[in-house]
Amino acid sequence: MISICGNEALRELSSPGKSGSFFYLTNDDRYMIKTMKKAEAKVSALLRMLPAYYNHFRAFDNALVTKFYGLHCVKLTGTAQKKVRFIIMGNLFCSEYTIHRRFDLKGSSLGRITIKPESEISETTILKDLDLNFIFRLQKSWFQEFCR
Repeated sequence: MISICGNEALRELSSPGKSGSFFYLTNDDRYMIKTMKKAEAKVSALLRMLPAYYNHFRAFDNALVTKFYGLHCVKLTGTAQKKVRFIIMGNLFCSEYTIHRRFDLKGSSLGRITIKPESEISETTILKDLDLNFIFRLQKSWFQEFCR
């Protein structure tokens, strides 16, 4: 609550996503807030998958899946009485580890490449699915745990 509702303002990320959603970071970088349109919130798979999602995190506390903390709606007072829907999630980039490359992976290849010369790619550049050209090798026990 202090991260989100404390005295510090949220930081808006530089540009909205393709969906028109806006992204905000808490001052301590622990949480990310994403605005959602009404239709997106209604059909959100999050609500349907919540029981299985909760059980997954109970079984695997170190899961490599975004942690969602809430889907909320606030009514703005004034002339329009507009409602704003938003989701609060853990910021995966808030880590004690140095992050050299960042990827926004969607599991698709359609339009999923960053058109930027290698010389302009830095640790803050968000890369996409087709930019991921690594071969991952895990020791057998880690691989079995990852598959499980």
